[in-house]
Amino acid sequence: MMPLSWGKGLVLQSCLVLVAVLIGVLLKNIWIAQIAGWTLFLLFHVPAWYIFGQAKNSMTRMNTDEMAKWGKLLPLVFWGLPGQFWKDMVDAYIAFSKENPALGEELLSRWQNSPALPDSLKDVPIQYGLYGNCLCWQWQAVVDDFEKLRFAARKASPMLYFSAARAYIELGLYKKAAECLRQSRFDESITPLDSLATALLPFFSLCGARNQVDQLLAVISEAKITLPEALSLYWMGRCLTKEGEIAQAQAAFEKALTKTEVPILRKRIQYALDQTNLDSEIVHKGSVAFTVDECKAEMKDIWSHFQRGAFIQEILAPRRRSPVVNGLLFINLAVFLLADPHFKLAPALALSIFSSGMLSDAVIKHGEYYRLLTYMFLHTTVIHLGVNMLGLLAFGRITENIFGTNRFLAIYFFGGVLSGVAHLLLRPDEPAVGASGAILAIFGAVGVGIWKLKAVLPESLRKRYLWMMVAIALSQIVMDQFIPHIAVFAHLGGLIAGIALGAVTSIRTPSKEVIDGTQKFVEG
Repeated sequence: MMPLSWGKGLVLQSCLVLVAVLIGVLLKNIWIAQIAGWTLFLLFHVPAWYIFGQAKNSMTRMNTDEMAKWGKLLPLVFWGLPGQFWKDMVDAYIAFSKENPALGEELLSRWQNSPALPDSLKDVPIQYGLYGNCLCWQWQAVVDDFEKLRFAARKASPMLYFSAARAYIELGLYKKAAECLRQSRFDESITPLDSLATALLPFFSLCGARNQVDQLLAVISEAKITLPEALSLYWMGRCLTKEGEIAQAQAAFEKALTKTEVPILRKRIQYALDQTNLDSEIVHKGSVAFTVDECKAEMKDIWSHFQRGAFIQEILAPRRRSPVVNGLLFINLAVFLLADPHFKLAPALALSIFSSGMLSDAVIKHGEYYRLLTYMFLHTTVIHLGVNMLGLLAFGRITENIFGTNRFLAIYFFGGVLSGVAHLLLRPDEPAVGASGAILAIFGAVGVGIWKLKAVLPESLRKRYLWMMVAIALSQIVMDQFIPHIAVFAHLGGLIAGIALGAVTSIRTPSKEVIDGTQKFVEG
């Protein structure tokens, strides 16, 4: 439940969007209403998303100047309490990065146990406190705070487990670190693969698992925002130190020092380099008191969890680009620009495209069966197009991952055709356009595909997706009864067709062993 004081800014933004739409309606110009509404909506959300992302990325790079720059902008894009909250989190991280924990704790204390915070954010100040203690190498403090949370009435957020695991292994408690990672159930999440790789890098580095560290760094390097080279070299150096490859470790640390001017990072790198000059037996054990052989079983187990998480993301959370889905998006947009008379690119051509391509009883009367395909690429308004393309983007890539590219296209087009047939049989006198029938077909197929993957997907994640999809389907059916000019039977026909096609179509079997960080398809 969101407290009213927290949501005031969001309410105000929503009201402004509604006013802009109403002005267009009062002017009897639906085009102005759509443009004004969507422009304000995007203006309120896109800059906020971008600035928040840049602030998080600057934290990854440990660049305090960038953090401060983006942090100052947060109150401008998150109105009211949310803006001040996120600015305080960024400022606290900056304070910890500058080894000023007192200021960091002061900023975080403003929000701890605050009734103004939504439940989903109540752990964030604690999480940033653990981040801060990790930056200051206060490992015992991290462990103590985490243990208090874990045994409190309120459960710890999964993200807190990563900080705790780092602290445990820095203290030499590799079994506790591994158990902490297992308890986080990271392999059942849809956290971006590069973020998981970054979070697991300390564990495998301090266990001396060079092969796994190489693979994690490869995964991270494929992301848009990669780790600073100095950090990559630092973790490789610590891994090499654990393996007893002192000369190589020293070379990595010395190179890392040339790649960064961040004071706290230079301090950590220099400390690690100095440690390599100690007695060789101590160095071989590193800063954590166990050998590589002792923790092999734990390394293997955590790596298998990571492979499972990568496999799940390959199916349910595709973040790579799909040429086929992007192609369909482009074709739909191009046809809309040509066929929409509001753009006045070629009014006569627009009218011709629309009238000759829409679904109508001409299919039956004149045998114009091509309309069962062409109607899928026509849309009446920007909102109509936008909603359908969002659905295609969200579920098209998942369908492609579950069934494969060719079978995805078959489900999309066969589902769209069967959706049109259902409309013609039950509402032959009403013309219809839009890709919604095809979208609902792939939506239905995804639901069946997730159900088929019960032997592969974690039960909790599978149930969460299925219940979410049931809720979306039911809400769509209910809305169809109240929104005018909706092809109800086309929607229903597409959904049923997708469920049927998903049931008879075989699913892919992606390899659980392939981890390349690019979310590419594998054979199957």
